[in-house]
Amino acid sequence: MSNARLVAAASLIFLVSGCNTTGTMTVPKVASANVTNVEAPIHEQATFALSKVVTNIRRGTVIAHFPAVPVEGTDGYLCNYRYGPDATMEWTSGISRLGDWSTVLGEIFYETLSQRGLNIAGDPRSLFEREEAVSSAEYLIGGRIAEIRGNFCESHHWWNGHPLDRYSGEMYMSVEWTVFSSLLQREILQIETVGYHKQKESIKNGIRLTFHNAFAAATEGILESEDFRKISNRTYNIENETENAEELQIVQTPLLKKTIDENLDQILPSVVTLRVGSGHGSGFVIANNGLVLTNHHVVGEAKTVSVILNNGLELEGQVLRTNSQRDVALVKAPLRVPFALAIRPNKAQPLEKVYVIGTPLQVGLSSTVTTGIVSAVRKDADTGLSFIQADAAISPGNSGGPLLDQNGNVLGISVLKYRRGEALNLFIPIAEALKALNVRSNTPGS
Repeated sequence: MSNARLVAAASLIFLVSGCNTTGTMTVPKVASANVTNVEAPIHEQATFALSKVVTNIRRGTVIAHFPAVPVEGTDGYLCNYRYGPDATMEWTSGISRLGDWSTVLGEIFYETLSQRGLNIAGDPRSLFEREEAVSSAEYLIGGRIAEIRGNFCESHHWWNGHPLDRYSGEMYMSVEWTVFSSLLQREILQIETVGYHKQKESIKNGIRLTFHNAFAAATEGILESEDFRKISNRTYNIENETENAEELQIVQTPLLKKTIDENLDQILPSVVTLRVGSGHGSGFVIANNGLVLTNHHVVGEAKTVSVILNNGLELEGQVLRTNSQRDVALVKAPLRVPFALAIRPNKAQPLEKVYVIGTPLQVGLSSTVTTGIVSAVRKDADTGLSFIQADAAISPGNSGGPLLDQNGNVLGISVLKYRRGEALNLFIPIAEALKALNVRSNTPGS
């Protein structure tokens, strides 16, 4: 081909040009997935939403050929007549984001899986609250397109040989999917699928349609995963982390008897801000030798974090142990405090008045106190983990901070705010947090 030309497909731009590779590209012929419909009723299933689709195909990679004859089983008059023998299609977008739930790929994802009976958030027919439905999904799914291979034929006019912008052909696609638990704040499953589509009739936007249908076929392949179906049916057993560390014993601070407003001056210095990179969360001291409890998702994979006291003093803390399933972590800071927060052995009760202390939104808002009541104590159906639900306000940055009773004793740890409701805030019961980290709290003298 003497001159390069651009072809639009799937909201991307592919470059058709001459290349040293000739003939037909080898394309795996993938049979349609043998997928059965999801049998569980929608209201009994977990909810899923497409987070985003990206690709790791590098810019300039050849993804399709334009052979001189049509793909077997497809039509095309004077196939690629003006192209020449070496025409190929190159990926020009580079490693990039292709779309999310609100784009064409999101609609294809929704239609493909919802037609099979899966509970997918983000119905494109919904006029309102579509974004809210997606943001409240229990599981987010991300897709990474790893490979594209295809062959296409552009029909040319029978009389003058001009290209007609009508394409037939085939495309193969492999996709790596990751399932992310919104509740556990971590990836829990990875699936690899492939899709293939043959566009038999030569039509306008034929390349785009073939791309979309190959993506739909790869999407449908998600349901072939037995583990994914178990997640949908709430029967998937998420592996519990086992801590190799020995049991760590701490001396329990005596329970506070006065009201929290009388104890606040000694409580606030034991609630800290944890900074990791450009982000931050909250934590609180549970032992006088500087042991700080927080969330796993606050410290992530870091081994050291900055511990900022409410007087502005900043220290370097060491992450001792974590449990990502229960979303808790233990940090050791080089400090001794006169008062560690008291841990209440009795569980939280509905209608009990509670207080939250932490650092919402920005470090300058440390020692922010909010209040509310316990709405309920709930157990997640998927994981079996318990949570305290309360209407005390929390925001990003509160994660890892304490939930206190009316005297200032610890009941739980801030962990999650549901975006669709102002009163839907969840906290990890303190007893379960300590158990997950293999920490035992002893009363003084025991």
